[in-house]
Amino acid sequence: MKAAYGDGGRARRLPAAALVRDVRNVVKFVWTHPANERRRARALLRAVVFQSRGRVLRRRTLARLGRQSSVWADLHRTAASKAVYANPPDHPEMLVWRQVLRPGDLFVDVGANVGSYTIWAGDLGAEVIALEPAEDTFALLAENVALNGYPVEAIQAAAGAACGTARFTSGRDSVNRLDPEGSVETAIVTIDSIIGDRTVAGMKVDVEGFEIDVLRGCERALSEHRLRLIQLEWNATSRAAVGADRQPVADLLAVHGYSLYRPSSSGVLVPLTNVAFGPDVFARHDR
Repeated sequence: MKAAYGDGGRARRLPAAALVRDVRNVVKFVWTHPANERRRARALLRAVVFQSRGRVLRRRTLARLGRQSSVWADLHRTAASKAVYANPPDHPEMLVWRQVLRPGDLFVDVGANVGSYTIWAGDLGAEVIALEPAEDTFALLAENVALNGYPVEAIQAAAGAACGTARFTSGRDSVNRLDPEGSVETAIVTIDSIIGDRTVAGMKVDVEGFEIDVLRGCERALSEHRLRLIQLEWNATSRAAVGADRQPVADLLAVHGYSLYRPSSSGVLVPLTNVAFGPDVFARHDR
């Protein structure tokens, strides 16, 4: 779910051609987004104000998220920029969580970035464990958590197949990833190690293609069916990350009795018939 809705972590002064391309992408995103269906003009005006504040005044914007929450949005932060352009920004996926999560549920946000899903879950009354390894992004996540005051345990670490440390990239906003040549070192934890014996109502995993490693680190919870619903990024980043398509992820989940779904435009989960690359999918135990 990556696109140029901010400037993807690039420098704020862009060449003219790149600026025109970014503006076109923003206008298309705002105009076609289902959350803006009855208020497209107002949404475009909001986008213009946000872009102007960021590019001309170098100021950030407070964006509404959910029914009663907000996040700080900086022009060069993709996930936060999307929250300015539409509420909810990831429309079908976030509608799924609106239907599923209940007050007091536990939600785990793996690859939380600045916290859009963390704050969305908190807005729904859930308790959240949020993992984000990048130092600069983690600071923004912590800021948004403090802004809303929800019960969130924010952990500066990546999730993987085993606990330890690894090299990680920096300064790439939503596309930071594990990389042996990365400029910083980050802690690696497993989901099993942080949730213990608790049942997780929902878990979102967006880790730039390393989703298979995250799942290998929670096989105890998977085998005991304590992860009720899992959202997984399903694009081609896994080829660069682990040299594979998404079939190994589907196979691992199937071993533990989980089937795959993709949300309809209204957030209804529809069985997945083709595991080829595409939008995010959800995994749910057949029981």
